[in-house]
Amino acid sequence: MRDRARSLKRILEVQRHLHSLEELKFARLKQDLTVCQTEQREIAEALSAEGALAGLFMDVTVRRLKALRLEEARLGPLIEAQARILVEHGGRMRNSERLAEELAVEVRRDDERRELEYLLEAGFAQQGASSKQDR
Repeated sequence: MRDRARSLKRILEVQRHLHSLEELKFARLKQDLTVCQTEQREIAEALSAEGALAGLFMDVTVRRLKALRLEEARLGPLIEAQARILVEHGGRMRNSERLAEELAVEVRRDDERRELEYLLEAGFAQQGASSKQDR
């Protein structure tokens, strides 16, 4: 039973590690989306400012804006998929935690039962030894 508890602890550690990796992936995707949206806003503000050089780089600016919008469209489904993966890993991790807790309780009960049996046997052995001496 202790071997099961050790292996379940290892599984729980792996599940936690995988979950943290998936959280990092999700955070990076969200960060990429935020950067993309921020850059789009900055370009839109630069275009609306109509500075002296705005007309010179209009085609490059428009291409960059289109590329950012395509990147944003690509990141949307990736973020949704990563969110689902994150939820699945969270469920696996919570399931492993629950199993580890249940097994820890079972091991503790088994230890208590063995200790009680040992104490009872020691008490009976002592009573048996003293009753022979009393005769």
